[in-house]
Amino acid sequence: MNYKNLIKGPVIPIPTFFNADESVNYDNLTKYIEFLSGSKIETVMTTVGTSRYNLLSWEEIKRNNKALVEGCGKSTQSIVANPTTGGLRNTIEFGKHAQEIGADYFLVYFPERHYGEENTLNYFNELNKELKIKLLIHEMPMRNGLGGGSKQYSLNVLEQLFKMQNIVGLKEESLDPDYSNKIVEHFSDHIIIGAGGGMSRYLNRDHQRKALAYLGGIGNFKPDLELDFYNSMICGNLDHAKKIVNEIELKYFEKVVPLGWHPSLKVAIYLKGFGNYFERRPMKVFNENEINYIKSVLEEFKLI
Repeated sequence: MNYKNLIKGPVIPIPTFFNADESVNYDNLTKYIEFLSGSKIETVMTTVGTSRYNLLSWEEIKRNNKALVEGCGKSTQSIVANPTTGGLRNTIEFGKHAQEIGADYFLVYFPERHYGEENTLNYFNELNKELKIKLLIHEMPMRNGLGGGSKQYSLNVLEQLFKMQNIVGLKEESLDPDYSNKIVEHFSDHIIIGAGGGMSRYLNRDHQRKALAYLGGIGNFKPDLELDFYNSMICGNLDHAKKIVNEIELKYFEKVVPLGWHPSLKVAIYLKGFGNYFERRPMKVFNENEINYIKSVLEEFKLI
């Protein structure tokens, strides 16, 4: 079955919001999702990296996933993730929770080292049997338990995974541009959410390989610009799309990424009027000078 049309355009990854005492502020997350939904963003997601799921308890992750779903309007789809730790039964528990709260998709992170393809397939096969929700693979390198280094999801493994009834696509994060391109080309009939690079990745790589979705960046705090870019791509107005990427996105990235993309993203959202810049340590917390710098860059490119 061709699933690729189920998710189109920018998919916005959602950071977790904290209070000054490092507790989670779920109300801020729901209000932020309502803003994105009202801005006509069609898909939002929690994910292990941007959402700081390595820093949250399992109960906090469940509550965060629920807050995201509650903020989605009727026209916005929700993708929620499992944590980076826990065994198979734990992943099933999170998947069933995703079903209970009404999430549209469950993004599955494989929480162990690579011990052979059969072991990986067995993990996903059990999830496919136990869960009814549509599943997305968080495809990224796994630590190699059989000799050091890392192992990619092979094309063979992905082919077998996509034969499973409930697996409809993946978040592509192999961190290897050449291999990413192969995956996008090979599985163009499935949902492919290209992570890393924002609009520039979609413009220069994934669009020509027939992908319809990508992980947003600037869209977290300037959704109208992200949608302007995507609509220009779909309508064939490539000159306008290139102008957005080359004159705004890449120049913005050049100035803020060296400070750390995830904490700078939180600050940009805060300066847009949502949540706060507080983090849970050891995530980097920006000082006043760094916050003022991010503000100046946002103002330079008319992003706030």
